[in-house]
Amino acid sequence: MPEVARKNSARAAPIVAVAVWAWAAAAPVRAADAPTTEVGIVPLVGGDSDNGIGFGALSTVARLDPAARPYEWKVDAGAFISFKVQDRTLVVPYLDAYFEVTIPQFLSDRLRLDVRPSFTRETTQRYFGLGNASPAPDPIVPARDQYARVHPSLRTRLRLLLAGQFFWEVGASYTENWLDIDPASTLAMQMSAGTPVERDLLGTAEQHAVLLIDNSIQYDSRETEVSTYHGHFHQLKLRYSPRMGAHFPHAYTQLNLITRSYLVVAGPLLRLDVRGVIDVQLGDVPFYEMARYEDTFAFGGGNGVRGVPGQRYYGRVKAFANIELRSRLARFQIGGKDYALGSALFFDFGRLWADLASNPDLDGTGLGLKYGVGGGLRLQQGETFVVRADVAWSPDARPIGAYVAAGQAF
Repeated sequence: MPEVARKNSARAAPIVAVAVWAWAAAAPVRAADAPTTEVGIVPLVGGDSDNGIGFGALSTVARLDPAARPYEWKVDAGAFISFKVQDRTLVVPYLDAYFEVTIPQFLSDRLRLDVRPSFTRETTQRYFGLGNASPAPDPIVPARDQYARVHPSLRTRLRLLLAGQFFWEVGASYTENWLDIDPASTLAMQMSAGTPVERDLLGTAEQHAVLLIDNSIQYDSRETEVSTYHGHFHQLKLRYSPRMGAHFPHAYTQLNLITRSYLVVAGPLLRLDVRGVIDVQLGDVPFYEMARYEDTFAFGGGNGVRGVPGQRYYGRVKAFANIELRSRLARFQIGGKDYALGSALFFDFGRLWADLASNPDLDGTGLGLKYGVGGGLRLQQGETFVVRADVAWSPDARPIGAYVAAGQAF
């Protein structure tokens, strides 16, 4: 899911992000109980002083059938690219494209299939240091504080209904990684000449691949997964990456617990949605994964602690929570299609640790909570597509974080 906005630099104006909603019918109007195809396209335009000006689109095509809930199949696709003039040369700081196929009833009504190829090129990834107490330089110097990573990936998952609302999900992902790190950068210096703890945690940065194997148990009582009104979704996941020769050098394990509860406070006018995440990584973890959980950023970005810059903090142990008050403002129709406009207020907070072992020099000794507070709008069309736009402030933000993305934050 491409993030249109990241944290702005100290001198930047808040990000500009425009989402233009365009829908086209893929078939003539049919009877309410007949299968239909739902198509959605959201062009995006945005930019900031770090990544330049960019554009892209989010889209979905879904086959709706009353006999197959929530849909017969769905295809999501998205792309975003940004441009910037640097040293009188036009560069591309960020490029992301993905394609995802979901079949909720694959071979049987108890089995779900997801397949997602993607390609991401990021040339302004931040690294200021390890741990919860890592200081942020001001101003940011690209050669010292940033690195580049290119990572095409292929992910597939199968989810099996066990009994009632309990599921077992297995999956695998293959990711190829190319890294470009300035030899004089903070990251390179800590890899080669840092403290023993820093060198051990960061490892090296050669081209490599990672194969991840997932196993998870889930409890899912949501009435819908697109924009949940009520229910719970809890997950305990174990991920394992085997070492398979020189090109697959990272052998590590990741244990992840996520709880999500969606509570009705006052009908459609007010809902309270809460998520808690604990993520622990053990073994030879690639350094860039220490800023992530569930294939996205933990402290920063639009799917973790919002308002904090993406890649701001790196650590193998993470704990954070999100609290959202969501409200439906209006329902209406355009061209015979149903829309719902909603709003959200949120408070995200958490902490991370460089490793399971105590490292007060890296993590500090106090409470050390990182947090972000903000709000946004949600626009849903039909049953299969939501676009959200959020703005968030954090003590780490310069001056604000802004995000436009498909789907709810959790």
